[in-house]
Amino acid sequence: MEENKNPHKNHRQRLYETINGVGFDKVNDFLALEFILTYVIPRQDTNPVAHRLIDRFGSISKAMDASVNELQDVKGLGLQSARMLTMLPKVF
Repeated sequence: MEENKNPHKNHRQRLYETINGVGFDKVNDFLALEFILTYVIPRQDTNPVAHRLIDRFGSISKAMDASVNELQDVKGLGLQSARMLTMLPKVF
């Protein structure tokens, strides 16, 4: 019997290689935000969260400009991840 393969194995590495290879300006908002979220939310699939954030706020910059309380309303984001997401623009 063929062993079941995990299609998500090494996904974060492939995501990093994609971003590193083409740059943020060449990927869509969902992919860029998913990449950012990999550093904000450890050990969780960040793709659905990225989609929920873009659906709710419309863009990466608007999501990062949202308040911690607004971000916590998005399924998959807790207090710490919401705080970190709002801090990133201040760092850069």
